[in-house]
Amino acid sequence: MVSKKISVIGVLVLSLLAGCNQMETKQSAEADYLAVRDQFLSQQGYSFWGVTKQLAGNNATGSAVNFSGQVQGDDLFLNVKLPLPEQKRVNTLSLLTKEQQLYVKTGDNSSWRSVDDGDVSFQQELNNWNPIISFQQMEEMRTSVVPLRDFHQQDDLRAVRVLLDSSKLKQALAKQMKEQIDGGRIHTAHVPKLKVAMNLSNGEWRKGERGARIKAEENRQEIDNLIDNMELEAEYTLYYDTTTYLPTRMVMQIRSEYDLDGQRMQEYTEVDTHMRNYGQRYQLPEPSQASKQPDHSKSLTRPPENPSDTMINDPGR
Repeated sequence: MVSKKISVIGVLVLSLLAGCNQMETKQSAEADYLAVRDQFLSQQGYSFWGVTKQLAGNNATGSAVNFSGQVQGDDLFLNVKLPLPEQKRVNTLSLLTKEQQLYVKTGDNSSWRSVDDGDVSFQQELNNWNPIISFQQMEEMRTSVVPLRDFHQQDDLRAVRVLLDSSKLKQALAKQMKEQIDGGRIHTAHVPKLKVAMNLSNGEWRKGERGARIKAEENRQEIDNLIDNMELEAEYTLYYDTTTYLPTRMVMQIRSEYDLDGQRMQEYTEVDTHMRNYGQRYQLPEPSQASKQPDHSKSLTRPPENPSDTMINDPGR
């Protein structure tokens, strides 16, 4: 009888220890995330590049959006390429922030033009691929930080999953879509496939895209109905160097279901962003000059196309 009691007590102790270990692991992951965030936001110069992909069901619904940029202090240069296969061309957008003013170039235009404060579409495009905005989103919407299993413990790279609050993400999505309407520059709102759920707006420069559109006088109610019936899951996978606590890569993944034109749509979107060359000083374009795309360091190599969302399994990540 005594031995059974000891056995039961032993099981309880082991269970408590396991619970404590899990709690400590989660706390460690949260602490690492905060350290990476603080280190990243303190940087004055770096480059970034990446790709955005979208799937609907089992089919790809469009070509990947490629983006690249450089940051110097409070200023940022961004170049976005959106392939338009049906028109056999690539739509190009360049954005530049200089002394808190936003400038834009589209297509083959060689000169910059300033963006009015009321034109929200280009500001939203800038936010779509700006790594700083991604960290702000994680800070405002994260519900928990979960460590990932590391199969390459000999290197200095680790990763955590940052889970986002779907209700907050839906609120931000609704706000963004309505701002496009209220801004006055965009008279129609693009009803999202998943790209809108991940805050990819559909500004004026993407006139070549096709999609469901709604009239301005009807769209606010349409947006509310769409968001109310949407199921949304989102998370970031954040890779970082444990020697510097600087991020090397972050992958945002969103899964959604929503009603559109009498059908239940299922979509998945992934935004894969790489950050490199911390501490380097960049000479960003001047608004009076023709811009050039950012040069990548020769040491940069492209990542595998489908990073794992459950474990670290890429030694070159």
